[in-house]
Amino acid sequence: MKKQVEVEIYGQRYTIAGEADEQYVGKLARYVDGKMNELAKSGKNFPAAKLALLAAVNITHELFQLRQDKHVKESMIEKKAKDLIENIEEQFSDLKLY
Repeated sequence: MKKQVEVEIYGQRYTIAGEADEQYVGKLARYVDGKMNELAKSGKNFPAAKLALLAAVNITHELFQLRQDKHVKESMIEKKAKDLIENIEEQFSDLKLY
């Protein structure tokens, strides 16, 4: 069931409809608001629409970086697991069972 949550982003009130928990939606809105305010402090007098676009690009960059980091870590874990399995198999291949 869709819920409506009132949030404030960069001084504007918005109603967001969705399935997500109200606290979670609020957390997302606060994050976007923070990004927009951070960009606004850069000293340039950007209109709100441009700040929103820049915030979206910055947040997307963060997402892509996290995805890349996750992929690198997963690859490292897979390689280490493969090396461990090969090492264990080598150790057990030397054992003689009677």
